[in-house]
Amino acid sequence: MSVIFKAKLKAAKTAISEKNYDYAYDLCRDLLELDESNYNVHILLGVSCQHLGKWAEGDKVYQRAMQMPKANILAWQGISALYEASGDRDKYEQALRNLCDRYISESNLEKAWETMQKIIQLYETPQDGRKLVSILRELTAEGPYHKLLAQAEAPKETEIWERMYEVEYGCDERMIETETKKRKTRLGAGTAAQVRAEVRAEVFAQSGVLETLAGLVAKCIEDGDMEQLLTNEQRFFECLDDRLDVVEQRDAAVQQLLNLASDLVTNQRCARAYMLMIEMADNQHDKLVPLAELLITLFPDAPLVESMRLWQIDGSVDVDAASSAAKKANSPFAQMLVVVTAARAREHRRCVDAAVSTRRLLGIFEAKYGVSLPLVRQTVDLAAADAFMEIGKEHASDAEALYRSCLEADPENKRAALGLGLATCALGHLEEGQVLLRRLVETDPDNGRAWGGLGAVLLESGDAEGSIEAYQHAVSVEPETAMHHAGLGAAYWQMGGEFRTDKQYAFGSWLAAARLDATLASVFGGLGKCYAEQGDSERAKRCFVKAMSLDCTDSESGPRLADIYIRSGQDDLCEKLLVTATDAYFSLPWAWRRLGFLLLRQQEYERAVAAFQNALSANRSDCVCWEGLCEAYLGIGRIHTAVKVAQKIVDLDSSRVSGHWLSARACMQAHLVDKALGHFDQAQDCTAANDNLWKRPLAIGRAECLVALTERRFTDGLFAQAAQASFDALRVIKDIDAEFLKWSIVLSACTWLVRLQAQQHLVVSASKEIAELVQIANQQLAELKVPQYLAEITEAAALEPRVNQQHGSNVYNQLELAELAARLRVLLAESTSLASTAWTDLGYVLYAWNTQFHESTLLLEKTQPMSTALLKAAGDCAVAAIQLDTNNARAYNLQGSIATLTGDIALAQHAFIMATRNAPLSAMPWANLGFLYLNYGDVELANKAFARAQMLEPDFYAGWLGQAIIAEQLGSAECVDLYEACLLLEGASTDIADFGYAQQVWKCAVERNENANLGHSRVLAHGEQNRLLLGIYAARRFVARSNDSDGAGSYLLGMLLEQNSEYECAADAYSQALKHVSANDQRRWAILASLARAQCSAEEFAASVDTYAQAAALLEENQWDIPVTQWFGFLLGRSLSLFFAQQLEESLGMFEQVLALTESMPEQRASVGVMLAQVLWALSTDEHRQLARQHLVDTMAEHPDYSSGLATLFAIGMLSDDADLVSAAHNELSKLNIEGNHDLVRLESYLAILRNDPLLGRRSLSRALYKSPDDASLWLLTADFDVLCSRDASLPAQAALRLFKQAVRGHHSWSSAPMPSVVNSAKLQVAVSALNVQAQCSDDITCRKSAANKAIMYQPWAEYNWSMLK
Repeated sequence: MSVIFKAKLKAAKTAISEKNYDYAYDLCRDLLELDESNYNVHILLGVSCQHLGKWAEGDKVYQRAMQMPKANILAWQGISALYEASGDRDKYEQALRNLCDRYISESNLEKAWETMQKIIQLYETPQDGRKLVSILRELTAEGPYHKLLAQAEAPKETEIWERMYEVEYGCDERMIETETKKRKTRLGAGTAAQVRAEVRAEVFAQSGVLETLAGLVAKCIEDGDMEQLLTNEQRFFECLDDRLDVVEQRDAAVQQLLNLASDLVTNQRCARAYMLMIEMADNQHDKLVPLAELLITLFPDAPLVESMRLWQIDGSVDVDAASSAAKKANSPFAQMLVVVTAARAREHRRCVDAAVSTRRLLGIFEAKYGVSLPLVRQTVDLAAADAFMEIGKEHASDAEALYRSCLEADPENKRAALGLGLATCALGHLEEGQVLLRRLVETDPDNGRAWGGLGAVLLESGDAEGSIEAYQHAVSVEPETAMHHAGLGAAYWQMGGEFRTDKQYAFGSWLAAARLDATLASVFGGLGKCYAEQGDSERAKRCFVKAMSLDCTDSESGPRLADIYIRSGQDDLCEKLLVTATDAYFSLPWAWRRLGFLLLRQQEYERAVAAFQNALSANRSDCVCWEGLCEAYLGIGRIHTAVKVAQKIVDLDSSRVSGHWLSARACMQAHLVDKALGHFDQAQDCTAANDNLWKRPLAIGRAECLVALTERRFTDGLFAQAAQASFDALRVIKDIDAEFLKWSIVLSACTWLVRLQAQQHLVVSASKEIAELVQIANQQLAELKVPQYLAEITEAAALEPRVNQQHGSNVYNQLELAELAARLRVLLAESTSLASTAWTDLGYVLYAWNTQFHESTLLLEKTQPMSTALLKAAGDCAVAAIQLDTNNARAYNLQGSIATLTGDIALAQHAFIMATRNAPLSAMPWANLGFLYLNYGDVELANKAFARAQMLEPDFYAGWLGQAIIAEQLGSAECVDLYEACLLLEGASTDIADFGYAQQVWKCAVERNENANLGHSRVLAHGEQNRLLLGIYAARRFVARSNDSDGAGSYLLGMLLEQNSEYECAADAYSQALKHVSANDQRRWAILASLARAQCSAEEFAASVDTYAQAAALLEENQWDIPVTQWFGFLLGRSLSLFFAQQLEESLGMFEQVLALTESMPEQRASVGVMLAQVLWALSTDEHRQLARQHLVDTMAEHPDYSSGLATLFAIGMLSDDADLVSAAHNELSKLNIEGNHDLVRLESYLAILRNDPLLGRRSLSRALYKSPDDASLWLLTADFDVLCSRDASLPAQAALRLFKQAVRGHHSWSSAPMPSVVNSAKLQVAVSALNVQAQCSDDITCRKSAANKAIMYQPWAEYNWSMLK
C-alpha cells in the first residue's frame, strides 16, 4: 500500500467524519481504481453512497465487500443502514436478519437480540400484525431464534406467546370491522348481521389465534404457573367457543372445549364455562343445582344468572320476568324456563311462541356443539303440545305432531300418550283417540288425567253420558283437580235439558271447579253460559269478563262478551276487549273480525281495513270478512281495490247475494256501470222468488245503476241506449215502496230523458211506465197533506195547463213526471238537508219547464221573454231551499241563474258568490259567475272566474268555453286551442263551442291562405290537417244538433269542406244553407257564389255556370254593394267555370272584365294576364293564338320573374313547334332562383317525351333532385315521368311517400313558415298520387290493394282512389 493510497484513504475517512460525502465518494472511487479489492475502501464508499442516496451503487459495493475474505461485521451493518435509509422495508428486514445471523455465528447474542428487536419494531403497526406474529413465532421453542430469549434483556417465552395472541386477536377484530363495513354497501349483500356473520366466519377460518392459545396453554403447563394457566385456559375456551363453527375437526374441538369448561368450573373460573355446563346438563336437576349455586355466587352479573334464580324458585314465577331474563341470556335453558313458566301460568299462546323460540335456539345449540339435549326438547315439546291443545282445535295437528315426537323418543311417556289421544280426537280421529286413552286407563286406572282425557274424547264424539262417567272417575281419583270438574260441567251442558237448568249439574260442576282453581277461564265462561241460559245477563256478563281477564284470547267467552257489549251499545268496552285480545295473540280471527265491523260502524275505515286483513290471514275463505273489507275500502275511497275484493267474494261463493251486491256497489263507484249492472242481475238470479229481504235494496241499486248507465251512454253519444236505460230504471223502481229513494230515481231518470230529447232531434218515445208513475204520483199527492207554502208555489205555476198545452208531447210527459216526483220528495223528506235538496230539485224542474217552453240559450245571449210564473215559482223553491239550508250551493246557483234571466244582476251576483263560498270546489258557480260578468262587459272578472272553474275541474266545459269566448273577443290566437279543448271534452261540448271552433279553424285557414305565396296550391301539414278535419266534425255536429235556422252552420261547413278539397260535399252544404236564407238576403249571393265555386271545383261545370248566372241575376236585381276583392273573385271564378264549360267566347269576355279590375289590384294582373292568354290560345284560331302569344309576351315584359307566365310561353312554344320560343322561355326559367323549380322540371320532362328523348327528361329531373333531394313533389314528378315512359316508378313513389311522412311529422302550425321543400312534401296530394303510382306499378295484387287502401285513408272522398281497388 503506497503512501498516496494511505493518504487518500485517511482523507476519505476524514471527509466522512466531517460529513463531506461528495468528496469522500470521489476519493473512494479514485482509490478503487488503484486497488479494487480493498475492503475498507468498499465500506467507506458504501457509507458515502448511503448519504448521497445512491442506493443501487451502495448495494453493489456492500455485496462485493461481503464476498471479500477480510469481510467483517461492518459490511452487514453498513448494508442494513443503507436499506434503512432507502426506506425499502423488505430489503431492510432481510439485511437485519443477515446481520442477526452474523451476530449469532459470532456468538454475540446481545447484539443479535438488539437486531431482532429492530426487526420486530418494523412491524409494530396495526396493519402489519400478521407479519409481526410470524416474526414472534420464530422466537418460540420451535423457532430458529429461540436462543435469543436467553438474554437477560429478552422477555420470557410466555410473554412472547401472549404478545402473539394479543396482536393476532386484534388483527381479527379489525379485519372483521373493516370488511363488514366494505361489504354492507354491496348490492344484495343482505342484512348487517348476515354480512358480519359471513365475514366473521371467513376471518376465523384463516386465523391462527386458536393455535397460538394452544401453544400458550402448553407453555403455561410446562412452566407450572397455575394462575397463568387458568387465565389462558379461559381465553382459549372463549375463543374456541366463538370459533367452533370454523374448526375443521369438530368432534375433537368440542371435546377439548368441554374439557376446558370442566377444568374451569372445577377451579371456579369463567362464567361462560358455567353456562355451557348448565346447558349440557340437559335439565337434569341434580347436575343443575350445584352449577346454579356457584354461577349465582361467583358471577352475579352473568347473563344466565337471573334465569337461574327464577329456576331456583320453582314456583309462581312471573312469565314476563322469565321472558325478560331469557332475552339477556339468549340461552336454550333460559328460553325453556319461559315455556315452562307460561305453561304453569296458562298463558298458552305465549307458551307456544316461547317454544318456537326455544326450538330454534336448541337447534342452533345442538348444531354448534354436535350434542343432543333430549330432556330439554321433551320438556319444551310437551309444554307446547299442551298449549296447542288449550288454544283450540285448529292447532290440534301441531299438538299431535309434538306428542308423537315425544313418544318416539320415550314410548313410556304417559303425558305424551294422554296428549296424543286428546289430539287425535280433536282432529276427528275419535276412535283412535279413544283406543289410546282406554289403553292408558286400563294400564293405569288411577291416572286421573287419563280419565279426564277420555271424558274429553267422549264428549267430543257426542257421547255425553260416557263422558260424564269418565269425568266422574277422574273426579273420584283426583277430586282436587279443577279441570276434571270443568270437563264434567261441559259434559252436563252438552246433555242439555235439566242438566243445564238444574244447578247441581253443569252449574254445580263449574262452580266447584271455580272454587278449586279460580284461574280457569273456561270455568267462568261456562258459568256465564249458565247465567245467560237463566236470563241473568248481568251475571253472565260478569262471568265472561272474569273469563277474559284470565285468558283474553278465550275464543268461547270473547265472542259472547263482545256481542253483549255491541248489543248494549258499549262500543268503547268492546273495542278495548278486542284490542286487548289481538295484542295478546295476533292470530285471533274472531277478535279481528268483530273489531273490523265495530270500526266499520264507527267509520274508522283505515283501521277496519287492517283488522279485516288480519282476520283473513287466518281464514282466507271467510266471505263475511271479505265483505267487511270491501266496505272498508269503499269507505276510504280505494274504489278499484274494493272492486277486486268484491270479485274475490264472488269467486269464493258465486251464489252469495251480498257478494254480488257489494261487487255492484263497488263497480258503481268505480264507474264500471256495465259490470255493476251485471252483478245486480246475478244477485237477482241468486235471490229466491219469495225472498223479500233483498228485493227492495236490489231494485233500488239496479235502478240507480241504470240511471248511471244513462249518463255513461249519453256521454258516449249512444242516445237511444241512454233513453232505454232510463226507461228500464223507471220500470224497475215503479213498484218499490222506498218512497223518497224511489222518487229521487224517477226524478233523475226523467231529467235525463228530457236532456236526451235535445240530442240530434232524437225522439224519445213515451212509455207506459211514465203514465203509470204519473198516476201513482198523483194518487200519492192526493193522499198526502200538502203544506200551504207548497200549494201556493204549485198553484202559481199550475202543472195541468202546461201539460194540456202540449198534450201527447213526450218531453212534456217526462217533465210532468219529474215535477210530480220533485213535489213528492219535498213532502217525504225526513231531514232538513234532504228537504233543502228536494226544494232545489223542484226549482230546477220548473226552470227546465221554462227552458222547454222558450228554448233559451246561454246566459250571455239575449233570451226570449220568459214565463214569469214559472221563473217566480222556481225562485221561490230556491228561497225555500236556502231557508232550510243556508249552505245549499245548488240552490244559490239556481237562484243566480233565475236572477240572470229576470235581469236582477245584483241578486244574481250575490247568489253566485254565495254558491262559490258554500261549494268552493265546484266549478259550476264560478262558470256561471263568469258568464254573468262577461254578459255585462267585465272581461277581467269574467276571466278570473273562468280560470278558477278550470282549476277546480279541468274537465268542466263551461270554464273552457268562457275562456274561448273571451279570447275570441280579444282577438287572441289562443281561442282556437280553447275551443278545441271544449270540443274534445268527453260528452260536454255545446253548440256554441262547436260553431266557435269551426269558425276559428276557418279564420286560421283563411289567414294562412292569404300569407301563402301566389301560385302555390294550399298545403296543410299533418297537425293542420287534423285540426281542419276536427273543425269539419264540429261544424257537422253543430248542424245536426241545432236547427241552423240562419244557415250559418251549413255555410261554414261548406267553406271548411272546400278547404279540405271535398268539393261535392261542400256544394251540398252550400245548397243546404240556401234553404235557410231568404231571397232578398245579401248572404244568399255569397252562398250562391260559393256554391258555384264548389261546383266548378267538383267538375260540375254546367251547374257552376248556371249558379253563377243566378248569383249575377240576384246581384243585378238588388244592386248590392260588393267589395272589390269579392267582386274580383266572383268574376274570376265565373270566367274559369265558363272556360271549363267550353263557353270560351263568354269566358274571354269575362276575363277581359277581370283584367280591367286588376288596374286597382296590380298584384293579380300577371296571373290574370296569363289566364287570359290561355283562353285566347284555347280558341284555336291563328288570330287568337297570335293574340295569346303577343299578350303573354307583353305580360312577361311587365312581369319578367313570373314563372307561371314563362312556363306558359314554354308550353306555347312546344305546341307551336317554335324552338326559339322554347329555348328563350327555358333560359329565362333557368335564370329564376327558385328552389326546386317544378314548372321548369315538369315542362322539360314533357318536352323530352314529345321529342321522344327520355334521357333529356331524366337529366332534368336528376339535376332538380340533386339540388332538392328532400322535396317529395320532385320525386313524384319523377314517378309520373317514369309512368309516362313505361318504366318502373315504384322507387321514386316510395321516396315521395317517405318524405311526405317526414314532413307531416313536423306538425307545422298555421303561423309557422316551413321550408319550401317541406311545404312541397307535406301536400296531401303528394301522398295520394304516390300511392296511386304504387298501385299502378305493382304486379302484386296485395301490394296494389294496400296502396289503394292507404290512398283512400288519406282522401276517402276521391272516387279515383276507390277505382284503384278494382
